[in-house]
Amino acid sequence: MSCLGVLFAVPEDVVGHIKALPMEERPEYISLSLEELYFEDYPERTAELDKAWDAIHRSLTDGTLSFDCGEYPLGGVILGGEILYYDGAEYDDYIITAKSPEEVKNIYTQLAGLTKKQFREGYDKIDETYPDERGDEDFEYSWEYLQDAVPFFRLAAEKGLWVLFTADQ
Repeated sequence: MSCLGVLFAVPEDVVGHIKALPMEERPEYISLSLEELYFEDYPERTAELDKAWDAIHRSLTDGTLSFDCGEYPLGGVILGGEILYYDGAEYDDYIITAKSPEEVKNIYTQLAGLTKKQFREGYDKIDETYPDERGDEDFEYSWEYLQDAVPFFRLAAEKGLWVLFTADQ
């Protein structure tokens, strides 16, 4: 399931718009409308996670890749929040989750205090279903992407924005 992941900090009306779309149109809206707008006009409201999102999620949860596998708030950083697209069956080619402003504030508070040692302890618990080779290089890659996301979460928390996580399959 490890493809490119992106975080977007958006106002509530964007989340409402996505929810109002038919399920099958949601990924297209993200890739054709939201990505272009936010990467060009609101780069501070985006955080690219590349393929590191998978290891980040597993390291902050129980080591598995699941929507319900970790304690909140750190378990909510990637796959937490409301699932707007993904059912593991018909709609399994993309992932969209949305975290409320309150969830974002709690996530940021926990991320700001997370140490590299704590993240490594979580990383070392990643299970055998992880698609990449685990090791120091992958750990550092994942840690750097997570560190780049901390200011993003701070901005979203300060501005009371929702956070979308998206990943193509």
